Amino acid sequence: MKRFLVIETLDQLKVVSDALRMEIITLLVKEAYTGKQLATLLSLSASKVHYHLKELESQGFVQVVRTEEKNGIVQKFYRAVAYDLKVSEELLPSLSENSMLLQEAMVNHLRSSLTRLYNAPDESFMQFADKSKRAPAIAFNAEIKAPRHEIQQWLDKYHALIDELGDMEARHLQRIAAGEAEDTEENFYIVTVGFMTDERIYVSEDESLPDNYEHLPSDYKHISSKFVVKKKQEAQQDDDDSN
Repeated sequence: MKRFLVIETLDQLKVVSDALRMEIITLLVKEAYTGKQLATLLSLSASKVHYHLKELESQGFVQVVRTEEKNGIVQKFYRAVAYDLKVSEELLPSLSENSMLLQEAMVNHLRSSLTRLYNAPDESFMQFADKSKRAPAIAFNAEIKAPRHEIQQWLDKYHALIDELGDMEARHLQRIAAGEAEDTEENFYIVTVGFMTDERIYVSEDESLPDNYEHLPSDYKHISSKFVVKKKQEAQQDDDDSN
């Protein structure tokens, strides 16, 4: 499988601007499936899945990688052509004129991420296990009210951190190739979507918790924990102190 597939036409972009088709591509990145197998995984009719497979195949996103005969019927196994989709610069004029295309590209990131999220092992989300045994993970959303140029400066720093992740991977792969590190098959998957908007909806006149609750400690200065715990009653606290 190739890493990159370049989207060169609006028809290609429109074909993958569909939640189900992106889910199919994500599954076919992982391994080869027949239409019937995909239908079972997605809890859909085989005819519906075959229709979408044909659309994806016609635009070069998936291909038949092998066939098998079973009970006199030839089964086709499909696989994604690539796992990373890039948009050709030839489409930039269209992207500049049609904001929906960039929106769909962002949505496709999120759609594929949902499939990856649900397919990840349970161990990836044991965030209340002993800290030394927790898998690295992060999840939050926020609204940041700040000047646009300062947001851009922050994005430049963020892009540098993403480059640092790539350098980290390159060093690790070199150590694996040299026999200096074990290949555990673990990967850190990350997706980022951010944009400027004139709508601010995370606004409240009262941001306090009910009197008997408090936030669990957070690792972030300006982002509170999503989890809360009941405060200890004063009487119970006094008993605990006396013991």
